[in-house]
Amino acid sequence: MRILYCNKYNFPFSGTEVYLFELMDLMRAHGHEVALFSMADPRGQPTKYDQHFVPHIDFKARGRGFFGNTKLATNAIYSRDARQRLGRMIAAFRPDVAHVRNIYHHLSPAILWELKAQGVPVVYHLNDFKLLCPSYNMVAHGHACERCHGGKFWHVIAEGCYAGPRGSATLLAAEAYIHKWLRTYESCIDRFVAPSQFVKDKLAENGWHTKKIDVISHFQRLPAQAPIDPAPNAPILYFGRLSPEKGLIELMHAMQRLPRIRLRVAGDGPQRAELESLVADLGVTNVEFVGHVGGADLDQLICSSKFTVLPSRAYETLGKSILESYAWGRPVVASDLGSRRELVHEGETGLLFRAGSVDQLARVISFLSERPELTAKMGTAGRELVAQRHPGSHDSQYPSCDVQPL
Repeated sequence: MRILYCNKYNFPFSGTEVYLFELMDLMRAHGHEVALFSMADPRGQPTKYDQHFVPHIDFKARGRGFFGNTKLATNAIYSRDARQRLGRMIAAFRPDVAHVRNIYHHLSPAILWELKAQGVPVVYHLNDFKLLCPSYNMVAHGHACERCHGGKFWHVIAEGCYAGPRGSATLLAAEAYIHKWLRTYESCIDRFVAPSQFVKDKLAENGWHTKKIDVISHFQRLPAQAPIDPAPNAPILYFGRLSPEKGLIELMHAMQRLPRIRLRVAGDGPQRAELESLVADLGVTNVEFVGHVGGADLDQLICSSKFTVLPSRAYETLGKSILESYAWGRPVVASDLGSRRELVHEGETGLLFRAGSVDQLARVISFLSERPELTAKMGTAGRELVAQRHPGSHDSQYPSCDVQPL
């Protein structure tokens, strides 16, 4: 089968792209031919179809003037250029099916109409909540938000929930309304793939017919060698974006109450400076910020930890970091919200706490830290869960879990 992937970034910009490239490799390994339609960026690996890519667009660049900004806004809603370029790529690659992921603004939903016009079946992967929320993540002011329920997209302007300028929020609302009126997604997409039952249920609650929505959770590669137990003095770990909806303020306050437990924070984002200042103000000395970490270095951080902590206040579509933790035999402490309820089996693969509760978070961290045998048992159960329900492959290229003295 010839599969055309459509995604606006051609390099590992975020976890969405990391998973995309892993999926493309998996399809190649099963004998399929794959190609990517994207935005040109030198950080991506060259392909023989790069001449069809959309030129690089920087929405944060200044100095374009009124007409330049107007053109950019129009293309973000419906890019004729992206549609024409995709048409030429379809002619060159001749796909049997298209797998569409993160296309907004840089490619725009216009490409869905070209796929339909060319008779290419479309699978749309729901890796965010864009169909329900113009700002992608159903978050307002650091908390889960459902004010746009039922297509009331004007709330993205009224609530001020988008971090950018008010004009950008207006553009997001306009984009959502236009494609709702055009029925772009209903008309152009053959199957929707939801990574969790929670995502499918949210779409149903907002009036979407579910007969075209399939729940297919992400796969996760497993290290070929079973992980070893962590060192007795190993830290716990948070890895991911540092932003208000991730619940890291509560985590810092919880760590203040747990001075004998160490926390590593791997990641970067708009809240990093605030979090570092908070740690200093609280007099917390058991938290270490290590910045953005990826690849084998992140694997090493996970398997050098006792367990991982995910205190997010947002719903999130899946939480691939949970699967990554399980792959290395590490249980997860997570907020009891959204899709995490499907992955963290209470008392079996990890522990849940009420989102936003510092008291509960501190208690569950303390409870699990004091029980290494239970931690090891949960980690083993998490790895088995990945092997049974989220199979990818046993990857002999993964490094062994070489736990170093900490």
